[in-house]
Formats: sequence, structure tokens, C-alpha cells
Amino acid sequence: MRSLCFLLTTSAVAAPVDFVRDVRPIFETHCYECHGEKKQKSGLRLDIKSEAFKGGDNHAPDIIAKNAKDSPLIHFITTDDEDELMPPKGKLSADEIATLTAWINEGAAWPDGVDLARLEDRRDHWSFKPLTK
Repeated sequence: MRSLCFLLTTSAVAAPVDFVRDVRPIFETHCYECHGEKKQKSGLRLDIKSEAFKGGDNHAPDIIAKNAKDSPLIHFITTDDEDELMPPKGKLSADEIATLTAWINEGAAWPDGVDLARLEDRRDHWSFKPLTK
């Protein structure tokens, strides 16, 4: 019986982190208010893959695939410096930090086509279109 419990425990731990199931809910709950569609504090947007991997204004990229230790995102959610700690209104749980750390160390897989928001194409503006009669 002991070995069965061990097998169940290790197989559950070994399951890869899934962006949609595990990571996006953390971002939605704790990050989108300041780093989502309506606001992008410090130039960081975490609701669109291409923008999230670009990073913020002064520390890009914030997500360094396969290197959570050097990823600014992990620094900001684990720091003891109150001025840098994210989210500013309370620290993430140990499980949430472990999930984000594991996700980054596993390669930060973020499937294409799963973003809930879309970037506005600023070139699709009337002033950039050819004149017509």
C-alpha cells in the first residue's frame, strides 16, 4: 500500500503545468487588474502571450523560459521588498508561486490561440488607409 501512495504522489507532482488550467487563473485573479487589457502598469501585460514574453518597461523579458531563478516575474512575486512585491495587495500563496516557478522552469509553454484578449492593430486606422473617392 505504501508504494501505491508513493506512485500516486509522484505522478501527480510530475504532471506538467498547463497554462490554461494552472497559470492563467493565477494571472486572472492576481495580475490582470494592473497588467491586463485595461491597464499595463510598468508596460507589462500578462493577458496576451506576445506581450507577456516581451516584458515590462525596465525589466524585459519578465518571463525567461526554463529559468525561473532569473525571471523578474518570480523575483517580483517572491521578494521581501514591499516596494517591489507583486501583487501589491498581498502575496501569492506558496502553491501559486510553486506553480508559476514550475511553469517557467518547464519552458513556460503558452499555447497559441488561448488568449482571451486581442491586441488592437493600431495600423488599422483610417489615417493609414489609402484615399478613396
